[in-house]
Amino acid sequence: MNRALIRHPWNLSLRRAAGVQTDLSKFVSLVPLTITPRTVVGIDSAERDNHLFLAAVAMDVIDNKVIDITHAHARIKEKYISGYRAFREGPLILKVLKRLYYEPDLLIFHGYGVCHPRFFGLASHIGLWLDLPSIGISDKRLIGHFDFPGENRGDYSTIRYSPQAPGVVLRTRDGVKPVFVSPGHKIDLIGAIEQTLRLADPYRLPEPLRRAHIEAGKDMRRFLGNNQKS
Repeated sequence: MNRALIRHPWNLSLRRAAGVQTDLSKFVSLVPLTITPRTVVGIDSAERDNHLFLAAVAMDVIDNKVIDITHAHARIKEKYISGYRAFREGPLILKVLKRLYYEPDLLIFHGYGVCHPRFFGLASHIGLWLDLPSIGISDKRLIGHFDFPGENRGDYSTIRYSPQAPGVVLRTRDGVKPVFVSPGHKIDLIGAIEQTLRLADPYRLPEPLRRAHIEAGKDMRRFLGNNQKS
């Protein structure tokens, strides 16, 4: 693929941003993984008082150890608008990922992949931009309808919206609130389910994503604490 086709400015009106999402969704590839990911990176953010804090945690999931952690911080003016998160956080996400020493085999985002109104959520957007396998995992529904899955780990139900927007509600721990899973890029739905379960043991979230969530929060509290002292 000509990578120039998917490059675009980030500061766009909602109308232009929606058009970019619709156009770029055609380049997303939902295919089975060709390797078993070893270096998996979780990306999450925290926000307070117009400050955005990003963290990326790289793990060797075979040895179950953290091998790299990077952070990025920016003051942000744009309000969060559902369905357009990549345009708000994308540049900072790319910055935090560029600082990683290791090349990821798989990216996991706190957000959505193709289960999105225009089939191009955060995981699809950044996955396509970097040409890396990616998965989106969220705590809440973005689109469609669903039935709650069974209570056992591995039980799931389909999110009913469009054949172009595959996603599931997945139980990652017995009797614990499920998560919403959708493939982003270079992985199919079955692969997204398998990798989520593989990495979410014994916790509700995949371990790289859980640790990224913790790191983003720590960075935010450290920044706010330093500001209060100064």
